[in-house]
Amino acid sequence: MPPKDPRSSLGVSAMFEKLGDWEEHFAAKVERDSRSKGASHAPLLPVVPDRITWDTFLTSVRGEWKDWKSDLSGCPACLLMLYCGLAFYEYDENRFWPQFAKVVGSEELPANQQSEINTAFASAARQFRLELKLRGNGTDFVGSAVNLIGIPLSLWDGFLEVCDWALWHKDWRSLSDEEWDDVVEKRSGSRTRLRRFLTENRKSASGFIQDVLDVREILLGDPQLTIGDIARASVLRQEYFDDVPETADFLRPQDPDSLFRFRVRLIWDEQRQNISLLLPAIGREKLPASWGVGSLRQEAAPSPDELVLNSDSFASMLAVTLQLGDERETQYVRGINNWALFDLENGGRLVNVSRDQLPLRSYALISQCEIELVSRDGFDDSDTQANERFELKDGTVCFLTRLWPTGKHAELCLKIGGRDSRTIRFKTRARIEARFITGWGPKTAHFNRTPDGKIKIDHLPIPCVAIPSGYFKDDSAALASEFKVFIDGKAASGWWEHVDVRDSPDRNCYRWKWNKMIWLEHRPGVTTLRSFSQLDDAFKSPDLRGDRRISIEAKPHISENIAVWMVGREGEAINRCWDNLPGAFVPMFLLCQSTDGMKWEDLVLAKDVIAPLSRFSPYILRKYERLGVAVQRGRRWMIRENRAESIALPGASFQLNYCGDPSILWGLYRRMICDIPGENLPVIEVIDKRGEAAYLKMTWPTQSREVIEHYLHRNSVAFGGSLWTH
Repeated sequence: MPPKDPRSSLGVSAMFEKLGDWEEHFAAKVERDSRSKGASHAPLLPVVPDRITWDTFLTSVRGEWKDWKSDLSGCPACLLMLYCGLAFYEYDENRFWPQFAKVVGSEELPANQQSEINTAFASAARQFRLELKLRGNGTDFVGSAVNLIGIPLSLWDGFLEVCDWALWHKDWRSLSDEEWDDVVEKRSGSRTRLRRFLTENRKSASGFIQDVLDVREILLGDPQLTIGDIARASVLRQEYFDDVPETADFLRPQDPDSLFRFRVRLIWDEQRQNISLLLPAIGREKLPASWGVGSLRQEAAPSPDELVLNSDSFASMLAVTLQLGDERETQYVRGINNWALFDLENGGRLVNVSRDQLPLRSYALISQCEIELVSRDGFDDSDTQANERFELKDGTVCFLTRLWPTGKHAELCLKIGGRDSRTIRFKTRARIEARFITGWGPKTAHFNRTPDGKIKIDHLPIPCVAIPSGYFKDDSAALASEFKVFIDGKAASGWWEHVDVRDSPDRNCYRWKWNKMIWLEHRPGVTTLRSFSQLDDAFKSPDLRGDRRISIEAKPHISENIAVWMVGREGEAINRCWDNLPGAFVPMFLLCQSTDGMKWEDLVLAKDVIAPLSRFSPYILRKYERLGVAVQRGRRWMIRENRAESIALPGASFQLNYCGDPSILWGLYRRMICDIPGENLPVIEVIDKRGEAAYLKMTWPTQSREVIEHYLHRNSVAFGGSLWTH
């Protein structure tokens, strides 16, 4: 049975209708919880109700606002919660009063009424012995509310980037105020309120950062813990996980989904034309049990399952119940309401569209009615129709707009039902990443894979590191001191080189340049040196052929390694044949880097090193997916099938067309150089016809056709009458 979710019952939301009842409840919680764990950082964070209770509270506020606004001092705890709930759930850098007016059900609040509400809020804070924030000659009321709850949901993703920075700076607490202000300025960007909170309340902010780092350490040490366990044992609220999935990515980077093991999620599946609930597994000892949403019922299962909703998904909130014998648990899941974004790189999961900034990924925008797209900069619109009419399996009609990023930044501006426009910005996450690539340019695919998964390669693979701009005072010094490269546990000789990347202002990319002498080994039999001239005879560079394990280490946060089988080189004959690559065939050069698939951020980083000046879009991957060559599984893209066709040509030659993993061709060339002189090996051409997917073309002698086809068959390459009709 899953642990009880903090929101698994209606609780107070079903108990209170009148503000008087809410006042008694909140007053008791302020007195008790504001002095509990974490209260020194944000005294009212534990008091802010969960989202369902918050919505129910707002119903009471709207119902009594006409009378309450005449005597705000009558319910001081309710006024505190109204301010702090708005700061936590609805906070916008420049729009407090329009949101306040909306939740109380008023058209607008004139300046004199705003002043009266602020005065009553200040009085309520003093009554509960809570500190208000001063600015200039007066009180910063909105700033005070933010300080009382800590980090608003809308700023949490930016705060996580500060936490990530702190991981790499052990001395972050000892920085001078001037140094701290400089760091915060770089990390918070345009988020003024986040910058103010971090700089003007440094002690509280530092407590928050340390709490998050402590939770990360606990979760990394115990893979069985979930968000339910952590939400009850720390200042990290459930909403930080549900609304900002990057929280899980940061706290358990190796397996973030494990933190959501018992959570119900809304997902989109275009292929099956369904919008469903992803249901967690229930232990066999607790079965039979059943899930329910409204009138829909489905038996629980011992493995993850789906409950198809379709038309029922167009609600603001979904109450999902789990009936376990006489026990009943309820989780509340966001619905689509008028429109929603689904993360196509994270299993099609619903994302929080109230955020003003989201990770740069591929999304599906689903709406009940056509949405006016004011702009969608940074997304591929060459073959993606806005507001495409889409019919779900139950006949429900909705509208679909696919959002496929083309670079590292994007922006979506839209209008719904004639209301004010909404702008959402998308960007790659600001964090340090380390990867291996098998080479750059044409040499990217100069490798094979052995049956046991090793990389068979004739040159050392390339360690790469991406560092957000401004993370360190001096990237070069940090790389030299912190980021080490090892071969079989022995430090290797080389240096980090900056890569000039197109359109990358937010991060710097570096690749490792190997020294000619990786390290020196003592020659057997030489025991005494009588002069410096004998050094060359006494030491030699190691023979790296055979099994090797290469790693990038930056303790304690980075440990990337790759297993390779080093082989001897065949000279320049093969290299000459690959000079045209990768060209438009770059997607396959990227995807062949991993048999486990690559997420969008992995693809972008690999592209920056392999082909830094080329352009690349998920739309190209979708094109290969429609042709059956590539496939997306979860958040990862991978090569689905390798294909070839042979076409007889006049004379004694034939044309070989190929699409798929280019490393298979490298193995073919190493095989064929045994039969064909190097100068006669065919040059590989990239064929990129408008409206089609790129593929490779070679012209081979007819006498080699049987050997070539046998080799390709043996390496699971499918032959057919055409590359695209297999």
